[in-house]
Amino acid sequence: MKFESLFTEEESQELDRLSVSERGTASRLLMGLAAISIFQTWKNKFEKAGGALLLCGSGNNGGDGFALAHFLSAEGIPCRVYYKNGNLSEETAFYKELCSGSGAKLFPLEEFRAEVWNRNEVVVDALLGTGFHPPLSEEIAGVVEELRKLKADASSECFILSMDTVSGFYPGSPEPFPSDAIAEIGVPKLTNLFLNDPGRERTFHPIGFLRKEFSTKQKVLVRASKKELRKRTERKKDSHKYSNGSAVFLGGSEGMAGAILSSVLTFHEAGGGISLIRTPSPVTLQKVLKKDSSLMVKSFSAEENPFLGSFAGKAKVFALGPGLSLEDCPTHPLPEKTPVILDAGAILSYSGAKLGPNVLFTPHLGEWSKVIGRACSHVLEGWKEATQWTRERNCYVLLKSDVSVLCTPEGDSYFWPHRDGRLAVMGTGDLLVGMLAFFLSRGHDIPEAVRLSLSLFASAAEFSEGHPTAGRIRKNIRKVLFHG
Repeated sequence: MKFESLFTEEESQELDRLSVSERGTASRLLMGLAAISIFQTWKNKFEKAGGALLLCGSGNNGGDGFALAHFLSAEGIPCRVYYKNGNLSEETAFYKELCSGSGAKLFPLEEFRAEVWNRNEVVVDALLGTGFHPPLSEEIAGVVEELRKLKADASSECFILSMDTVSGFYPGSPEPFPSDAIAEIGVPKLTNLFLNDPGRERTFHPIGFLRKEFSTKQKVLVRASKKELRKRTERKKDSHKYSNGSAVFLGGSEGMAGAILSSVLTFHEAGGGISLIRTPSPVTLQKVLKKDSSLMVKSFSAEENPFLGSFAGKAKVFALGPGLSLEDCPTHPLPEKTPVILDAGAILSYSGAKLGPNVLFTPHLGEWSKVIGRACSHVLEGWKEATQWTRERNCYVLLKSDVSVLCTPEGDSYFWPHRDGRLAVMGTGDLLVGMLAFFLSRGHDIPEAVRLSLSLFASAAEFSEGHPTAGRIRKNIRKVLFHG
């Protein structure tokens, strides 16, 4: 499976410590490596603008800013540095003196105002790092307000480059000011995954950390290309309906026929071979047959076991929950080997049941809040609970939000950072169930099925103009897999 490692602030600090204490790399060198890498990457931008205005805090992020100011000044690019007084580390103090000696002009941070910016300057934000926790100090809050004013007055002309992260940003809170680019240092950081501007330019700057050898539990799923999706969904010439994927779907209580239909039709749009719909509603049964008489549908009562029967014995995956009420949801023991997707109406019913590594819950934040018994306003809050819950219950949880995360029984977390506002519409969760059912029925393990499903979902949305319905997104699956 394709993924990239992702690091928390604590892990980033540990890598820094290991580099210094065990490898003998001087902290001053790491700071210089970060600055010179950013200088080389952004050199043309600074040269074209003709100058730089740097805002430096008193911590190591400010030290990175001082070091960058030194390299810029040494190359003849005029620099002005507004810096925060404080107890500077040895490395930060070193680069502060170095940049001053290179010709940079230094001013107290409290003197910074939006009006002091010159149109020939790139603004460099080196105030705070990813270790920030609210609230902002009064001094930094004042600078942030001036940056907001600056971008409001000269948005198209003023370019702000943030070093490592947007200063003062904390996941779940609004970004403190608009930043045009981020130069991420050392390791890809979890905090930056939640910055909400997909158009922002990002560059990454390794500084010698042995991150490939460092064990981390967080990963970022790499989006599958359309070419890979087509390869993963193609049918062999000698295939048959069962080898192309077989699934049982349970849902569609009274008044919710659309949900189960969306899941099943998505399963077949992706290439699923054969399915059976079990529904407690006679009306849903009739609507399914009216929609497509080739679909197999059978009535169901909560007393029945949906995991038994001739077709259930052949099915490669079970999907319970789309359009299913709590009253209609069964509570029979789950299969021990066949993958089971628990969505919507099945989530609460099975949250207290005996689970296993073949079980995938797919709650959004509201549903997850009900499972754990407390409100979660941000995916990071829910994630912390989910990592423990999945280990204890020996199952998977795909926590759905603008940034989604899959938590595994082994304690790993796979983040999906590819936001798309077109997916913020009712019914898209039902589509995702159909995609997951398809890839699981074709033999992919749960993490890979999640990666491929979210990739197909994103690609189908990209073919949609404006604000499409879930039905329109579903129909675009054909464009992705056959015509895109």
